Amino acid sequence: MWWSVREPVDAPSRRSQSDLLRDRGKSQSDLLRDRGEGEEEQDNWFAQTLTLLREDATFRSFVTVRSFLLVSSLSPPFIVTLAVQAGAPALTGLGGFIIASGLAALLGGRIFGRLADRSSKRLMTSGAALASLVLLVLVLLDTFLDLDGDSLATYAIFVAAYFLVTMLHTGVRVGRKTYVVDMAEGDQRTTYVAVSNSAMGVVLLLVGAISSAIAGFGVIWALLFLAGLGVLGVVTSRRLPEVEGMA
Repeated sequence: MWWSVREPVDAPSRRSQSDLLRDRGKSQSDLLRDRGEGEEEQDNWFAQTLTLLREDATFRSFVTVRSFLLVSSLSPPFIVTLAVQAGAPALTGLGGFIIASGLAALLGGRIFGRLADRSSKRLMTSGAALASLVLLVLVLLDTFLDLDGDSLATYAIFVAAYFLVTMLHTGVRVGRKTYVVDMAEGDQRTTYVAVSNSAMGVVLLLVGAISSAIAGFGVIWALLFLAGLGVLGVVTSRRLPEVEGMA
């Protein structure tokens, strides 16, 4: 009787479910293993970063000097704030600063590229020194001349200071990028760039927080603090060797 003989239909279904559960268990274990490997790689990267900063004296000096050269990158917003406090229009007055920023980026890239090929160390330290000088002159003018933001001449002074600092920042940035590339060889360049950028992210947050706190007592004090950092960077940069032709 053909209808009395039936093949079991539930067995394949049960095997499929068990295979599915087993595959799911494998995928979860693989996920946990990959996550553990990712965390281990992060720990190893952090350890390698600390080891590089501790054992490579030249690279450590470069990161230290670069930390002090934040004068040109953090001071422009304080220059705008000082101009507004002096009486410059808060919104309509921003046009001059925007134009100055664009011109500084356009001219700075053309000027400082060739100088970086000659001596990237001299370029970034000279840029920081000149930026500090611009800030000191601006503070002196604002303190002793009692600048009035409603005056066109006063507004031009603030825009000119902003333009100079922004253009000098272009020189500092080009100089430090060229320096770290010439300092390393081969694959070490990627490591140097990654570690220095990560370290500078932390330093930038710290210095930015400190300068903002100091600005609570007066924008002038924040500018003086940043100018002092620039001078300190110029002094400590004497330990850096010339790297042109090393790589």
